Amino acid sequence: MSFAETLKRLRIKAGKSRYRLWEFSGLDQSYIARLENGKKVSPSRTTVILLGMALLRNSDKIDLSDVEELLLAADFAPLRKRDFTQEAKTRPGNKHLKD
Repeated sequence: MSFAETLKRLRIKAGKSRYRLWEFSGLDQSYIARLENGKKVSPSRTTVILLGMALLRNSDKIDLSDVEELLLAADFAPLRKRDFTQEAKTRPGNKHLKD
């Protein structure tokens, strides 16, 4: 599925208009329309993340896996997974978390 198709599908899934994506992302509505229509085909990773965060905002229908799908549709690597448990164990003052 193309980036344009993925963006439009996720926007509809989230129940958001292009106006709401503009409001939450700061990206111009006409730019969002060009992305959805396939007239603009290579958004930056930052743009894709802004759109993903705008889709997530106030939506219980969209989650981080949808943002990753959007990133992959734009030919970017998915979000980096962090092992918070391991990270917490290595922080000073968290000796009680050591194995």
